Amino acid sequence: MAVSPSAAPPPDRAEVGNFSPRYVQVAQALSEAIERGEYAPETALPAERELAAQLGVSRVTVRQAIARLAQSGLVSTRHGSGTFVAGTAAERIQHPLSRLTGFTEDMRLRGLSAGGRVLNFECVYPSAQEAMTLGLSPGQQVYRLRRLRTAGGEALAVEESTLSAERIGPLSESDVQDVSLYALLKARGAEPVRALRQLRAVNADAELAELLDVPVGAALLATERVAWDAAGAAVEFARAHYRGDKYDFVMELREPG
Repeated sequence: MAVSPSAAPPPDRAEVGNFSPRYVQVAQALSEAIERGEYAPETALPAERELAAQLGVSRVTVRQAIARLAQSGLVSTRHGSGTFVAGTAAERIQHPLSRLTGFTEDMRLRGLSAGGRVLNFECVYPSAQEAMTLGLSPGQQVYRLRRLRTAGGEALAVEESTLSAERIGPLSESDVQDVSLYALLKARGAEPVRALRQLRAVNADAELAELLDVPVGAALLATERVAWDAAGAAVEFARAHYRGDKYDFVMELREPG
């Protein structure tokens, strides 16, 4: 579908007094076309060459405009497939911050099949931060686990967890492949019952962009979490990066009293 003429950027800034860079004008035109429904959620945008011809700009300008839209989470680029409009709010994964659940449980509640491909697994001595957070001595070892989390085969997050080796016992890479980490902790008598989570917005670096199949600079939600068991012992120190175009964190607020 072509972008309507009214949405196309002017051929020259001075003609309309618009001194924004050309790629910003193109990004705005595409954004407005998406808002009008000219491109439905999860549908592909025309190829760069086609958009450049429609809008009378260079392919470089179109590429810069699409990168800008990707950074805002409005579109996502899938390597080898093209650029797609982000899903609607109803299609995004919503995780209530008031509920302590893992990724696998979140997906199961939505009828999705969760995956957890192991990117790195090691048993090592903890860093100073890991030791302090988990209440360990420098001589006690930890498991460091990094996984690519998927739902329905689509990459949604990269999760990193540090666990006390002494607290949960022997663990191998095969034990954490495509499983719920919280279910594993429960089976080992270390079920998390309380957690503190910090949340911030970041942009994807080259490695995360490749793993999550998003452009470099795309909007991500970064979290850091410490979880404790019923006895008050810290059982997990975790960091994660979630795709900003697919994942929302929500919370319920109530008036005091």
